[in-house]
Amino acid sequence: MFMRPEDWARCEAQYGRGSVKVHWTEPYGQQEWHIPNNAPFVTKLASVGLELTKGRPIDLLYAHYLEPYGIAAHIVAQAAGLPLAMRPAGSDAGRLWSLPQFRALYDHVLTSAAAVICGPSVARKMIQAGVEPARIVPNPERHMNLADLLGPAGPVLDVERLRDEILKGGDEQFQSLLFGDFDPSLSYFGIYGKLGRAKGTQSLLAAFKKLQDRGLPAGLLVMGHERPSAGDGFREYVKSNGLEKRVCQFPFLPHWRVPEFIRRCVAICCLEQDFPIKFHDPVTAREILACGGCLVASTEIIEKLPKSPALTDGYNCVAVQDVNKVDELERQLASILEFPARAEQMRLRAREYAVEIDKGNTFPHGLESTLAQIAGPGGLHSKISSDVSG
Repeated sequence: MFMRPEDWARCEAQYGRGSVKVHWTEPYGQQEWHIPNNAPFVTKLASVGLELTKGRPIDLLYAHYLEPYGIAAHIVAQAAGLPLAMRPAGSDAGRLWSLPQFRALYDHVLTSAAAVICGPSVARKMIQAGVEPARIVPNPERHMNLADLLGPAGPVLDVERLRDEILKGGDEQFQSLLFGDFDPSLSYFGIYGKLGRAKGTQSLLAAFKKLQDRGLPAGLLVMGHERPSAGDGFREYVKSNGLEKRVCQFPFLPHWRVPEFIRRCVAICCLEQDFPIKFHDPVTAREILACGGCLVASTEIIEKLPKSPALTDGYNCVAVQDVNKVDELERQLASILEFPARAEQMRLRAREYAVEIDKGNTFPHGLESTLAQIAGPGGLHSKISSDVSG
């Protein structure tokens, strides 16, 4: 993730009576080399956590994602005698937990936690694994209040400046994450997050090939990356189809700079389809709508959004029935360029939808209250500790 000085400053800042301080692990170096060689994330995270428990009044550990954060938090909680509130993610419960070489440890971490925060579908799996129902806490909110955090007004990502900073920064790791070219004369669509077949990436590139062949001035900004592939990955497809001049890929940016990216694009694509984890609930589409962006999304994504019937194709979003029908996808993308006034109206209505669905959202107070109940006197952790000692 590419950080500027102003980004680093946000990681150690005072906000009224509260403050935030991020403690970092060191990058992998030769001094860490061992057999079998790997980046020891769990060891480093747990060591940082243990250091922080010394002489500090810590009330609770909260871990979001089991791998590697929940494993490291479990070690710290056991060593320091602190309650752990564990919040698994879709990849944890839907994929990693089913692997035989992961299951036993995951079961132990989850059954040992003071509380597991999750939705109903994951809660059933927790009970089957032996987590006491009393320790399972419903999600206090599905998501944070995005309408208050994000909006149409604000800075727009300067892609040329970003590329220049990365190239002149001298860090080969970040430079390797730059790919393709940037042409300010093009109208850029965008994608961000993970890339891959389940994310509709190849269908999107095939549609862009058709846009290029038609001579439409469309480009694709990509703030996303994929797992190493066997010759059929994102960059290979771009190269083999002559799209290097139309595609500009760069490193991930801090999440507070995502709105700059959304504002830079004529539309943002969320084309996840046939995703193997059915209860996966990506927040990307909500971020785009909250920023007043033009959302191009699979109906699979749209149907997962709150009050989804309020989202209508051509009114406040572009709904793609079948991502794999490249001709239709290309037609829908082209229409955004060909009818800019209609696209602008969709952006305004997208923002209206985002504001409406966030009415009554109490984040972060609901989560704060939940954690206080787990850690406080007479709370869930105290009751469980009493049961164990009894």
